[in-house]
Amino acid sequence: MSRLLLLALLLALSLTAFAQDTSSDEVDYVELAALLMRDGEAARAAEALARVDLSVEGIDLAKYHTVRGLIALEQQQLETAAEAFDAAVGAGQAEPMIHLYRAQAYFGLERYEQAVQALDEAGEAVNGISGAWLLRAHAQWMQGQRQAALDTLSEAGGRFPGNLGFQRRQVFYLVEAGLYAEAAELGRDYLNRGEPKAEDYAAIGTALRRSKSFEEALRFLEAARLKFPDNGAIARALAQTWLESGKPLAAAEVMAAQAEREPELLVEAAELYRRAGQTTRALNLNARVEDGERKLKQRVGLLIAARKYAEVTALEGALRRAGLWADEDLRYALAYAWYRLGQFERVETHLQVLTRPELFRRATELRRLMQECADTPWACA
Repeated sequence: MSRLLLLALLLALSLTAFAQDTSSDEVDYVELAALLMRDGEAARAAEALARVDLSVEGIDLAKYHTVRGLIALEQQQLETAAEAFDAAVGAGQAEPMIHLYRAQAYFGLERYEQAVQALDEAGEAVNGISGAWLLRAHAQWMQGQRQAALDTLSEAGGRFPGNLGFQRRQVFYLVEAGLYAEAAELGRDYLNRGEPKAEDYAAIGTALRRSKSFEEALRFLEAARLKFPDNGAIARALAQTWLESGKPLAAAEVMAAQAEREPELLVEAAELYRRAGQTTRALNLNARVEDGERKLKQRVGLLIAARKYAEVTALEGALRRAGLWADEDLRYALAYAWYRLGQFERVETHLQVLTRPELFRRATELRRLMQECADTPWACA
C-alpha cells in the first residue's frame, strides 16, 4: 500500500522534475527531493531536502514538510514523519492523502487514537483504499474497541466483496477475544470462499479446539495436515487437540513426525510420549535432543518416570558440569532417586538446599519416610 500511495500523493501535489533557472543556476531542491522520492531514492531525496534554505522567501512549506514526512516514513523515522506531516497540514497542505500517511506514522508509534482521528480527517478520499480500513480496524482493536474493529471489518468486507482479507482478520480477532465458536463458524465460511493459508487452518482448528469441538477440530486439522504436510503450526495444533481430547499417544505420534522436520520439537514429542506412558520411546527421542541443558533436565524426569533411579544418580556429575546444580527441581529428583535406592545418607545433601515452599514440603515428607524406615527397617525392605 505505501509505495502506491506515495506515488499518488506525489502526483497529486503536481511534483514534476525539478526546475533549473538558467539565469541564476539555482536548483529547486524541494522539487528535486520530490522527484527522487517518486523514483524510490529516499536517501538521495533526504540529501536534496537538507540543502533547502528555509530562510529564503517563497519556499512552499506545505510541500517541503510533506516530502520530509514521506522520506522519514520510508526510512521508518516515525516520530519525525508524524511531526512533518502535522507541520505540512499546519502549513496549508490540503491533499487528503496526507492524513492517511499521518495515520500510518501514528500507528507505528502506537498512538492509535490519533491514527483513527487522522483517518477521520482524510474523509471519503481514503474509503476506496482497502489498507486504510485494515489500519482503522487494527487501531481500534489495539485501543480495546473490539466491537468497533469488527464492525469496521464487516463494513469493509461489504465495500470490497472480493477481498477476503477482512473476513480473515475478523477470524483472528475473534480467536484473540476468546470467542472460539464464533471464530470457527466464520472461519469455515472463509475457508469455503477463499484460498486459505496454512496458518488460517491452524487458527481455525485452534478455535474449534478451544470451543471444545474436538471431533470437528480433529477432522479439520487432519485434513489440513494432508494439505500442508510439512507445516509446523498445523502439526502443533493437531497434537494439542489430540492431547486435550485425552489421546496423548496420538498427540505424541503427530509431534514426533513433525520433529523429524523440526528437531527443536523433540523435547515436546518426548514429553508427550511420557504422558502416554511410553517412557522408552520418550528416552529415545530425548537422546537426540541437541540442547544439552534441556536434554539433561528432561532426561532426569523421564528416568524417574521409568523408575531407573541408578541412572538418575549417575547424572549428578553431568548436571553439575552443565551448571544445573542450583536447579531445585533437579536436586529434589536426585534426592528422591537416592531415597528409592536406599542411600539415605546421600538424600540429605540435596534436601538441605531446597527453599521453595512446595519442594520444602516434599523434603519434609521424604525425611519422615526415611525416619520411619530407620525406626522400622523391615517396613522398607
